[in-house]
Amino acid sequence: MLLKALSSSTLLAMCSACAAPLPEHDLNMAWIDVQSQAGHYLSAQRADLQKVNDARYFQVSPGEHQLQLRVTYDRGGNSTGDSQRRCRIDIAYAEFTAGQRYSVRALARGWTVRAWLYNADGQRLIESKPIRCGSQY
Repeated sequence: MLLKALSSSTLLAMCSACAAPLPEHDLNMAWIDVQSQAGHYLSAQRADLQKVNDARYFQVSPGEHQLQLRVTYDRGGNSTGDSQRRCRIDIAYAEFTAGQRYSVRALARGWTVRAWLYNADGQRLIESKPIRCGSQY
């Protein structure tokens, strides 16, 4: 019962964030979209250890930054207990450029989770550091 209540409140929070308009992209900053795919929820958590206000994107100054994200997904195959898996993704990139758009995409299947940073042309720039999973994330 508690799990259903938590899942419902998480879903409500996710839908509320989607309804709010995104701010304008400050051309003096780099913009990083956080793109969830079907079956899992990817959210921005921290930039340079500072909590972000909106889980849908990062907006950072040019240069080097550490991004932290969370992916939550149903790993399937678990008929007993919680089949939701939560993982922390860390991406470090040294060359964020003002005015440029980037995106983070993750792939989560079974026990395997991988994430990448892409530029606006869809070119893969970097793969995330090893991903940590568990209830604490």
